[in-house]
Amino acid sequence: MVHFAMIAAAVLAGTAPAQAILTPAAVVRAHSVANAPEHLAIRAPKTATYVGSDRFDLYGIADAEVHIFAEADARKRLTKLYWIQFEHYWPSKPDLTHDYTRDRREQHWGTTVWVRGGLSVPSEPAKAGSDTEHVRAMLKRAGYTQPETVMNVRMVQLLDDPKGTGHGRDELMFIYGEDLAPTGKTLAELTTNGKPNANWAPLEKALVERAVKAFAVERK
Repeated sequence: MVHFAMIAAAVLAGTAPAQAILTPAAVVRAHSVANAPEHLAIRAPKTATYVGSDRFDLYGIADAEVHIFAEADARKRLTKLYWIQFEHYWPSKPDLTHDYTRDRREQHWGTTVWVRGGLSVPSEPAKAGSDTEHVRAMLKRAGYTQPETVMNVRMVQLLDDPKGTGHGRDELMFIYGEDLAPTGKTLAELTTNGKPNANWAPLEKALVERAVKAFAVERK
């Protein structure tokens, strides 16, 4: 058994063992995820179902906490995904910093948000130990199946970057995903050499607009 004092010391030192990271910091009530340390409350749509949360040591360098909401059909086939993630580098990794300057810089919810849209195939293996792997496992345990192709948009706020430089260690990430099938488009039509092409642009624009409306962010 790991003694509580040892766990507390490890967390403060930024070298917490995986078993020490058990309890999410955020509190979930209905469709609201409130994170007191970050003074934030995020709301997902009332049409979504809360799937659950997970907190884990991400690659041994960061503390990651995810909260997932989903919409699905009668067979629990996923139609929409709402992914909320708090992440910060451990203090023991002082030289590590996020760089989101390759993403689009936009203004949403009263702050700078770094935006990138894309397409994914859930049947393809996720990187071992990744946040994607954790989220897919959560959905599978909850009985959800994923569509063949998902169109998604990632939106990141760097909570310790008030000037909006795109560099920081403390992030709030949103990923909004939808089943591609209802658009009538295929992955082959929207990509060239594995990357989104010009056909993707109008779909992405509308997807970002829906993603921004899907979440509400309140600073306390």
